[in-house]
Amino acid sequence: MYKTYQHDSLAEADKTLNQLLNVLVEGTWDWRADTGHVARNPGWYRMLGYATGELKQDVFSWENIIHPDDYARVVDYIESFISGAREDYCIEYRCKKADNTYLWIRDRAHIISRHPDGSASRIIGAHENIHQYKTIQVELMEQNRHLRDGSITLENTLQQKARELEEKNRELEAKIREVEYISNTDQLTEIANRKRFEEEIQQEIGRARRYKHPLTLAIFDLDLFKDINDTHGHGTGDQVLKSTAELVRCNIRSVDGFARWGGEEFTLIFPNMTLENALLACEKLRTLIQQHEIEPGLSFTASFGVSLFQHGDCFEDLLRRADDALYRAKDKGRNRVEAQPATPSTQSDKQPDATTS
Repeated sequence: MYKTYQHDSLAEADKTLNQLLNVLVEGTWDWRADTGHVARNPGWYRMLGYATGELKQDVFSWENIIHPDDYARVVDYIESFISGAREDYCIEYRCKKADNTYLWIRDRAHIISRHPDGSASRIIGAHENIHQYKTIQVELMEQNRHLRDGSITLENTLQQKARELEEKNRELEAKIREVEYISNTDQLTEIANRKRFEEEIQQEIGRARRYKHPLTLAIFDLDLFKDINDTHGHGTGDQVLKSTAELVRCNIRSVDGFARWGGEEFTLIFPNMTLENALLACEKLRTLIQQHEIEPGLSFTASFGVSLFQHGDCFEDLLRRADDALYRAKDKGRNRVEAQPATPSTQSDKQPDATTS
């Protein structure tokens, strides 16, 4: 390797490196698998229009700005690189900027160190802004197509058609967004529905396996909810469900997943959260629910079951253990938080009575 600098001390070398990173136009990144930490230079943020340090320094903040049409391709590419199946890493894709537009970048990376199994333990890389190059490339391809068709003289007509098509596309995109919202949202509580939850948990399980992050799942339901419906009516019961959803939604992290599983039962996904911290988070929510009143004299409680993702788990394993923990919370008197046992067990034979759940 060619040596540009030779320093007398580590401190001098560190100072030179950080000064260079501050002035580089390209965005550099440094990922460490053991901690999940991703260090990024100011140029990385400037390129995408974010304030330096605005995004959390982990892989989630990077994955969340990848264009949806590029996401699967990029994730498959980096997975093969981390595992050692691919020797080099250079890929072009789009990243969301602070103004919600997308920028084409070229991402290059190099593995610095590996785990004993050959997988990467540390990777450094750089993002290069290639948006202008990609834009010109598309324009040239379009011009060549016009020349081949002999349609260059019809430029005005084509521009009009392009505007009409653009308007139709905007209308179609609006309809698609509306359909997606309806298909992924519980209409009563306006949080994610069961379908969307199952999609999110599968995605988070993939991330936990990929980056070896902790992942926790919680299930909770409202105690004696049938009594509320029988005593106060289904309209009040609906208000209880809506109020509970809003209370929980306002007291979890933006990265957490929250959905209505069905009836009075809800699910929570805690990415990159240990079992201990998930128990604390659920205990906080349990207390808030207990203290909450829909109307004077009308309060209620909730029981929680919590499960930690383990190596080799599938979604059904994680859900079953959380469900077992919820049943234990019910059996022990309700209004409490229970975790999975240290050794996964079969589902309890004792089920809560439908009239007292």
